[in-house]
Amino acid sequence: MADIPPGTAAGTGAVATDPTPGSTDPEQARTGGAGRLHSAIGWSYVLTAGRIGSSILVTFLLARLLGPSEFGLVAMATVFITVAQTLIQQGLVSAIVQRDKLTPEHLDGAFVVLVLAGLVIGGLTAAASPLWALANRAPELTTICVALSPLVLLQGLSIVPEAVLRRELRFRAVAIRTLLASLLSGAVGVGLALAGAGIWALVAQQLVNAVVGLVVLWAVCPWRPSRRPRLSGIRDLLVFSAHSANAGLGLMLSSKADVIFTGLFFGPVATGIYRLAARLPDMLVDVTVRSLQQVALPSLSRLQRDRAALAAHLNQLQHLGALAGLPVLGVLAATADPLVTLLGPQWAGTEVPLRLLCLFGAVNVYGVLLGPALQAIGQPGKLAAILWTRGVLGVATLAAVGTLLTGYSDLAEATAVALAGIGMQVIVTALAVWVTVRRAAQASIASFLVPTLPAVLAAITAALVPLAYGWIGLSVGPLVGLLVLGGTAGLIAGVLLWVTDARLRRLVLTRIPERLRNRIPLRRSRSTRSGPSEG
Repeated sequence: MADIPPGTAAGTGAVATDPTPGSTDPEQARTGGAGRLHSAIGWSYVLTAGRIGSSILVTFLLARLLGPSEFGLVAMATVFITVAQTLIQQGLVSAIVQRDKLTPEHLDGAFVVLVLAGLVIGGLTAAASPLWALANRAPELTTICVALSPLVLLQGLSIVPEAVLRRELRFRAVAIRTLLASLLSGAVGVGLALAGAGIWALVAQQLVNAVVGLVVLWAVCPWRPSRRPRLSGIRDLLVFSAHSANAGLGLMLSSKADVIFTGLFFGPVATGIYRLAARLPDMLVDVTVRSLQQVALPSLSRLQRDRAALAAHLNQLQHLGALAGLPVLGVLAATADPLVTLLGPQWAGTEVPLRLLCLFGAVNVYGVLLGPALQAIGQPGKLAAILWTRGVLGVATLAAVGTLLTGYSDLAEATAVALAGIGMQVIVTALAVWVTVRRAAQASIASFLVPTLPAVLAAITAALVPLAYGWIGLSVGPLVGLLVLGGTAGLIAGVLLWVTDARLRRLVLTRIPERLRNRIPLRRSRSTRSGPSEG
């Protein structure tokens, strides 16, 4: 299961009056917002592709300039800050997105509570930084955590305005904010690394990203809090937000337990190797599937009173997510060797956990959209139960791995954590699919999974391409190998998808203008075959 993005809605000083978001008519929900939904999905992909593209480039450059220890220390500090951010992020936001009717009082109350929480929790985070450093046996973590603690307040200031844009599916504005923040912070990080700033290049990158993102967000968001904020609306959100906050804490524990326990048991080098190996496939899942997740909650919420329509829309989103996510993970697995070689000798061996975590990401493709579906149906309690199950299972498993493997090589420790994560992800995703699709949405699991089989075949075939090159005996440099393996794997995956996935062909052909579509042999042959029967 993955993060559930925040979202709300409002206009300038008042809630937007577009009838579609709050509509209780399923037919109106399906048709009235279709154009806006398609636009939102497109901009969501632009947003995530730009952010992840710049992040991959920056991560690659910083990995060459720095090493596993620096990456590990910042990962250990970041997970500590993430715990604090989770305390203020996951409650009120989902409650606002899910509501049929939203008033200015709801937004004012949420904003005041989130800002106050950001101040208090941010201060407590800075004060508790020495304890986290002591637990990880890394004294240098104290100053890093204190330096990153303002991220908590910046998060509190950004949640409601970003949620305003997301609920109204205004992803163009969100894309502008995210891309500018990623590009500017990446430039600062790389520049400082080249100047010899070391680990502080990574710290500065995160701070600049948050500050620039906040400034641009408030510049493009039309909503502003009232001069005299009213807190009365906060009461309406408390019941749902309590469940959502519970789910958010479970999500934090389940998604960050690997980094937490790798740091506690194995230290910064193993954490750095694991974090880099996990970051690359996770970024691909971000750009391919979480782009859909960002619009899933508001779009599925429109159908919450029509379970059949909701299940059909969820199946459609899952098919798109698998098409986009699984083949690229197969290509990443195919190019693991030359990619790690390009990063430098300090990362030698990272290709092993990288390949394993591509499999982890592939399983995660099937869990990313389930959280928003449960939120949309109005059952955050089930989501919380699933996430806490994964969190508790993860803690027990990783604690056992840490106890048994302490003292082994950093690479062996990182690989063991990756294997443990795959096992947990398979179990929890299977449980989540059953609870969400079969029980909550009352739909067929086969209808959810079968359309994704062509993408599974494409991903497996792409990942096996290096075996064919090894059998041929081809030996090239890392850069040429990266291009050749990646190009071959991508081409094979694309051809397999086109041949085996009828839904994909229909989707592509319906998007092509009729004048061009009539020139495609596949389309023309169908017309020829159907002609006599129509006469």
